[in-house]
Amino acid sequence: MIRLQDIADMAGVSRTTVSNVINGNTKRVSQETIDKITRILKEQNYVPHMGSVMLSGHGSRIIGVVLGFATAHGMQSLQDSFVGELIGTIQTEAERKGYFVMLIGGEKIEDVVDMASRWNVEGLIILGYDEERYRQLSRKLNKKMILIDAYPEGEYTFQNVGIDDYSGGYQVGEYLYSCGYHRALFIAETDKDSDSRRWNGFKQAMEKQGGFCSKSRLIVVPGEKRQRLSRYEELLPRFLEVKALAFSSDYGAIEAMNYFFDHGIKVPDQISIVGYDDSIYAEFVRPRLTTVHQDIHQKGVISLRRLHRMIEGETLKEMNIKSPVRLIKRESVKE
Repeated sequence: MIRLQDIADMAGVSRTTVSNVINGNTKRVSQETIDKITRILKEQNYVPHMGSVMLSGHGSRIIGVVLGFATAHGMQSLQDSFVGELIGTIQTEAERKGYFVMLIGGEKIEDVVDMASRWNVEGLIILGYDEERYRQLSRKLNKKMILIDAYPEGEYTFQNVGIDDYSGGYQVGEYLYSCGYHRALFIAETDKDSDSRRWNGFKQAMEKQGGFCSKSRLIVVPGEKRQRLSRYEELLPRFLEVKALAFSSDYGAIEAMNYFFDHGIKVPDQISIVGYDDSIYAEFVRPRLTTVHQDIHQKGVISLRRLHRMIEGETLKEMNIKSPVRLIKRESVKE
């Protein structure tokens, strides 16, 4: 078993310096030395004794990632490419800073409180909580927290990392209108939070020329796949009539494209399709998917770095980080 002194010898530093890096006491250690020690620790598969780390006075070095939903699009949430890429990024960034990541199922507030307390996590990154669930958790658990894609009714009073959902929806609506699709529909799985903001942007763009985009053009489909496809069958005549659909996610857009293919309907010749997210599958599907790009990797990096600053004692003045998005034009829209 490799010892702390062995790591110190390999790095050419003192045993105390290695211990400080492992325990996060790095204010007097250069970034070059931190990176060097971290690299050697990883290469040697060095695992510190968690008991001694927790007793060291520098925290557990554990970041909890809370998944507030068990399913996405009717499947296990970790199967969703957005969730997988986000968590993978957080883990990579956490390891680079010498932290461990613990994934916590967050459907029950009590489970989060129990796990975070038992393991003495230093902070939480929370995906899938609304303002009320965050309030319930913060009343029971005194930990640093960063939320991802949370949408309060009023001003932000908690730390959140998100994107400009409204702008993305607006760009989609503006583009489809310019292509002549003045009656395009917006397809979502909910009528709140990110889907609501994307729809509102889409609606405003469609009304830019003085027209009216009624609420009937927002189609909320079921979360369960079989029910969702059954709804598509009911709506197919309307889809063919309006000739263009904007989806609130790439998953929904690609699923619909496959449904149309199975029913002999050509995309984009008969129905144009736009997604949202620019997931890794957007370029794999044929025709390649026109979509709104959000930087999922950046979202994960920003979340971890801001939480780390809070753990270090810094007070963050800006409560909501809203990253820009942009429309990526590919082949699924007939111009």
